[in-house]
Amino acid sequence: MTAVLAAVDTAASGALSGAAGELGRRTAEGLAGLARRARRRDGGGEPLAAPTDDGERRALAALLIERARAEPGFARDLASWLRESEWLAAAVAVPATAAGAARPRMLPPLTSAFTDREDVLAAVTALLDEGDGGSEGAASPRMAASMALLTGPAGVGKTAAAVHCARALAARFPDGELYADLRGAAAATAVTPSEVLVRFLHRLGVPADRVPAGEQGQADLYRERTEGRRMVVLLDNAHSAAQLAPLLTASPGSLVLVTSRHRLPELVRDHGARIVRVGPLSDADSFLLLTRIAGPERVAAQRTHAEAVAARCGGIPLALCETGARVQTRERLSWESLEREFAAAVAGLRGSGHGQAPGMPDDADGLDDTATPDTPGVTSGGSDSPVGGGESPVEPALLATDLSYRDLAPDAARLYRLLALRPWPDIPVGAAAAAADTGEAEARRLLETLAAAHLLEETGEERYRFHDLVRLHAERRAHEEDGRGATALAVRRTVTWYLRLAARADALVVPGRWHLGPAYARTRGGDGPVGRTAGASRTAEEARAALDGLRRERANLAEAVRAAEEYGFDEEAWQLCEAMWGLHLRLGFHDQWVATHLRGVEAARRCAAGIGDPRAEGRMRTQLAFGYMGLGRYAEAEAQLTAAAAADERAGHHRGRATATESLGLLCLRQWRYEAAEEHFRQARSTLDGIAPGGDGAADVPRADALLAHHLGRALRGQGRHAEALAQLADALARFRALPDRDLYNEARVRMSLGETHLAAGDPAAARTPLDEALAVMASEGAVLQQADAAELRARCAEDPADAVRHLRLARSLYEEVGETAGVSRTGALLRERGAD
Repeated sequence: MTAVLAAVDTAASGALSGAAGELGRRTAEGLAGLARRARRRDGGGEPLAAPTDDGERRALAALLIERARAEPGFARDLASWLRESEWLAAAVAVPATAAGAARPRMLPPLTSAFTDREDVLAAVTALLDEGDGGSEGAASPRMAASMALLTGPAGVGKTAAAVHCARALAARFPDGELYADLRGAAAATAVTPSEVLVRFLHRLGVPADRVPAGEQGQADLYRERTEGRRMVVLLDNAHSAAQLAPLLTASPGSLVLVTSRHRLPELVRDHGARIVRVGPLSDADSFLLLTRIAGPERVAAQRTHAEAVAARCGGIPLALCETGARVQTRERLSWESLEREFAAAVAGLRGSGHGQAPGMPDDADGLDDTATPDTPGVTSGGSDSPVGGGESPVEPALLATDLSYRDLAPDAARLYRLLALRPWPDIPVGAAAAAADTGEAEARRLLETLAAAHLLEETGEERYRFHDLVRLHAERRAHEEDGRGATALAVRRTVTWYLRLAARADALVVPGRWHLGPAYARTRGGDGPVGRTAGASRTAEEARAALDGLRRERANLAEAVRAAEEYGFDEEAWQLCEAMWGLHLRLGFHDQWVATHLRGVEAARRCAAGIGDPRAEGRMRTQLAFGYMGLGRYAEAEAQLTAAAAADERAGHHRGRATATESLGLLCLRQWRYEAAEEHFRQARSTLDGIAPGGDGAADVPRADALLAHHLGRALRGQGRHAEALAQLADALARFRALPDRDLYNEARVRMSLGETHLAAGDPAAARTPLDEALAVMASEGAVLQQADAAELRARCAEDPADAVRHLRLARSLYEEVGETAGVSRTGALLRERGAD
C-alpha cells in the first residue's frame, strides 16, 4: 500500500507532474488510465477526476491494489506503471549528484576602497568557532546553520561588511555562495521569498522545469538541495523575519548572513541568530576611507581640514564615498571649502526647524528601534560614539548626497532625478536613455558620471542601481524640480522601452502565437533590444538569447507593470503582461505571473470601459488563469477562464473566446476530466467557425483549428477511445501540414501523440513510423529534450532488442548533451537491464 500511495501522490500532484515535463504528463495520464480501468470494473459510473486530497489519493491507491489482486494482467500493468513513477519521483527530486556539481558564486564584488570592519569579521568568525566541535574545549557540533544578523542605519555599510566576511571566510565553505538583495527598505519594494528561491534553485543546478510552482515546494527543495553542504547564504537588506524564513538553510555546515536596518528579534528567538551591530566607522578609519577615495595626494596638502570633513561625515561610508568622489573629480575643490559647505548645510538644516536633509521625504529613517542595543546576542561592531554630535545617523549621508548632487552638470542631474522615480531593481543603459529621452551613448556617459560620484552603484556590465537613501533623495528632487508632467513622461518613456523590449523578445521565444496590442506591430523593423525583427525566422540560439534577456529583466518588467498601473498607463500595463507570456510560460515565476496579471486584468477592464481595446480583459484573464494553474490553484484558474470567455463574448471577440474555452479544456486535461475537456475543445472549434473570412482573428484560425484537433485527440485517448483519437490526430497533422507557414515543431508533437496513442491501443508496430518522423523533425529543429523523449518512446515499440538499445542510447546521449541527469539515469537503467550498458 505504501509504495502505491507514494506513487499516486507523485503522479497525481499537479505541481510535480508539471515539473517533470513529458515524463510527468505521461505518468499522470498512465495513472488516469489505470484508474479508469479499475473504476469501470468496480462499477463506478461518475466521471473520472484526479484526486485532490490525501483521502481521495488513498482511496485510489486501495482501488488499484484491489484490482491488481483480482486480475494478473492489471497487476502487470500496475507494476510497470509503478516503475515509471519511480523515475518520475527521481526526476522531480533532481539527483543530489546534479545539485552537488553546482557551486554557485553569487557574491557581488567588494570595492577596492573597503575599509576596516575587522570587528564584524571577528564576531562572525567567533560565531563559527563556537559551534565547531571536535577540538578540546569546543562546544558541541552545530545542529543548524550559523546565522549572523548585521544591523545598522542606512548607508553604514552593512552590505559591504557582509560581503567582506563572506569572502574572507570562503575557504570554510567550499560548496559556494548564494546572494540575494531582498530590497527590504520598504514593504512595497521587498521581493517575495518565491522570487529568491527560484533564482537560488536555478543556481543550485535545478532545471527550470523542475522547480515547483508553489513557495512551500520551492522551500522544501531548497532545503533538500542545501542539506549537508557547506555554503554561505547572504540575504541582503531584509525587511522582515517572515520574508527570511523560507530562505534559511538548516545545513549545520553553512553560514547565513543577513543584513537589515531592522533588528528582527524573531531571528534570535527562533533561529539563534547572533546580532552584530554595524556602527559608524571610527575617526581613523573614516579618514582612511576618505583618503582612499579622494587620493592621498589630495589629502596631504590640507590634512587638518580633510580630517574635519571626515568627521562631518559621521563615520557613514556612503557619505565618505560620495564626499571623496567629489574631491577626486573636482580638482579645484579644497577641503577647507568643503568643510564650510558641510557646516552651512547643517546650519541651514537646523535653522529650518526640522531635522530633514534637503530633498528627503519625512519618513526617511535609519534603523528600526524595535530592539535595544542590549538585546541578548548583540555584538557591537564599529564606533558607539554619537554621530556628528547627536544628529540622526543617516543625516551625514543625506547631506553628502545633496552636496554631490549640487555639483552635477544639468544633464547628469536630470538623469539622476528621472531614474529615481521608480524603485527599479537595476537600471540598464537602454532604460536610462529612455527615461532621459536621449541616445544610449549619451546615457552611458551620464551613468558613468553618476557612478564616479558614487550616486549610482554599478551592479554588472552596463547595469546600475541606487542605494535606497540616494534614490529617495533623487526622487524628491525630481518631484520638486521637474513637476508632475515631466516625471510622468519620463516614467512612460521607460515603461514603453520595457514594453518594446519584452514584445520583441516574446516574439522570438514563442513565435506564431496570436497576440493583442500595438507593441508587437512596432517590433517589425528597427534596431531593438532583441536585435531582430519579429517577422523574421529565428534560430534556437536567438530564442535562447531572447529568453535570457527576459529573465534578466524579469524584476524590472514587474516594476514596469506596477509603474504603469500607478501612473494610469492602462494600455501599457496590460500590454506588458501580454508581452511577458513567453517569460512565464518557459520559466515559471508563478507568483510574479499572478501578481502582474491581476494588475493587467484591472487595467484591461478600465480600458474596456473607456476607449481602449475591449478584447484585452479576456486575454488578461486567460493568461492569469495559466498562472493559477501553475500554482495548482485550479478553482481560481477555472473562474478566470469562465470570466474570460464572458468578457470576450461581450467584446464580440470570437478568437479570444475560443482561446478561453480551449484553455478550460487544457485545465480539464490536467484534472483527468477528459469528457469535459472534449466538450470544451469542441465548443472552441465551434466558436472559431463564427469568425468570418477577413474578420478579427481570421488569419489565425487554421493554426488554432490544428491545435484544437491535437488537444481533442488527447482528450479522446484519455477516455480510451483510441480509434477516434487516432482519427483526430491524423486530422491535426493534416491541418498543420496545410498551413502556409509550416509549424514543424507542432507537427512533430502531433506525430509523438500518434505514437503514444498507438502504443496505448496495443499496436507498437503502427507507432514506429510517426515516432521516426518526429525524431527527424525534432533533430532538425534543435529540440533536444523532445528528441530524447521521442527516442524513449521509440524504444518502447522497437522491432527487436537491438533496435530498442539503439534508441535508448540515442536518448541517453541527448539527455547527456543538455545535462538532463534524471533522463540519463533512467535510460542507463533500461540499458543495463538489457545488458547493453
